[in-house]
Amino acid sequence: MKRFILPIVVVVIWMGAVMPVDGADVSLFDPFNLKLEASWVNMNTTMRIDSKNHDLGAELSFEDDLGLGDQEMVPSAAFEWQFATKHRLALRWQDIDRSSSTQVLEEIRIGDEIIPIDVDLGLAFDVTTWAIDYTYYPWVKERWAAGFGIGLRIMDITTVFTADGLEVEADGTVTAPLPYFNFEYRRIFGDKWRMRAGLGWLAVTIQDIDGSQWIGRFSMEHQTFSNVGFGLGLNYSTVDVDGAGDKFRGAFDMDINDVSLYLRFHF
Repeated sequence: MKRFILPIVVVVIWMGAVMPVDGADVSLFDPFNLKLEASWVNMNTTMRIDSKNHDLGAELSFEDDLGLGDQEMVPSAAFEWQFATKHRLALRWQDIDRSSSTQVLEEIRIGDEIIPIDVDLGLAFDVTTWAIDYTYYPWVKERWAAGFGIGLRIMDITTVFTADGLEVEADGTVTAPLPYFNFEYRRIFGDKWRMRAGLGWLAVTIQDIDGSQWIGRFSMEHQTFSNVGFGLGLNYSTVDVDGAGDKFRGAFDMDINDVSLYLRFHF
């Protein structure tokens, strides 16, 4: 799906350029913004935990192999500070906590342990994400603005397996700092509507961990009250992490799509 993100952003920018706009009550930028979101998240997650001797573990799909639910409603929160006309800092938080239990149908390796057939395999999986980014807007017009910058997404991933109620000694915990470059376009429509679209990407190696990610964002917001707006947001991200050191040995891939309804308080 990530190959479609860039064309979608291009189409959105083209539409914003050709659609007519009227006088606006809503602003392109506000100095302080607090956004509270309810996100309906769809996920696809795979993980492989290798042994200390670097024997490859089983590649497990959490949703297909371990029965983890692929849909969840989670809270999200974001804060933005527009400290100058062309400069913005943003912080976003999201926490996804899931668990499941399933019966093993074939022998699998998780880390240094072999899980035999017919064992009840439990999974507790938690991902806490903090994203901070800076955006510079060299293009600021009356009705639209565009900019670019750099961000850092820190994912604290905790994975705990249990076999017949006993914890499996396999290190599935990793903290992945993933920097990225980002591009943003925003435009006002009519008196009360504001649109934002963004795209981010980067692939890096930090010590023994290789990571890459795509981030796509789109939102449309109605300025309902003087300091409160209601909006609908679409977010898409991918994370690919490969580790071969002491902190993490294995691979982790996750795709996250979410639809969010949010309130934005600005002042």
